[in-house]
Amino acid sequence: MAPIEVFFGLIVFVFSLIGLARGFLKELGVTTVMMCLLFFLSLFEPHLDRGVVKVLSANTQFVALDRKDEIQCWIFVFVIVSAAFVSYQGETLAFGGEAPRGSQGVLLGLLTGLLNGYLIAGAIWYHMDKLNYPIAALGFSSDKLSGFARGLIEFLPTNFLGQPILFGQSLLLYLSGLLIMARVIR
Repeated sequence: MAPIEVFFGLIVFVFSLIGLARGFLKELGVTTVMMCLLFFLSLFEPHLDRGVVKVLSANTQFVALDRKDEIQCWIFVFVIVSAAFVSYQGETLAFGGEAPRGSQGVLLGLLTGLLNGYLIAGAIWYHMDKLNYPIAALGFSSDKLSGFARGLIEFLPTNFLGQPILFGQSLLLYLSGLLIMARVIR
């Protein structure tokens, strides 16, 4: 298996190509959905942890309590991938207006696709790291991380954008609000 930074880097690269093909205005809709999702996940993460423990302790005959982190990680992966799938599939939350033409349009599509890849892949990596890489089938573990991968962890979206900046709220809240206002105003 490739190092984790290469694996997630390839995912980000694929999303940048998708952004290039779809265009800037459609990709901003996905960015809005992912920012809102990451904000809500950061809010409800402690409640999910307690809920998973309650459900598993009540149903120990089906799933062992020591698999709590693995189940919780799968829940986060499922929610993030589902939100990304719904954001890209069918009728999307596209921003109105005229898309820039030429190299400016190409660059903006590429950059917003890159941002969406960062948000999606980075959110999955964040939850895998937070739960100490419990999904063994993926082949990642904290003891196999390179120094570069360890350095990247502090720049994952929830770590980087989830820091409280103003009135105890994270940058994710303000960016989500700004994107929603931009969508409504246009």
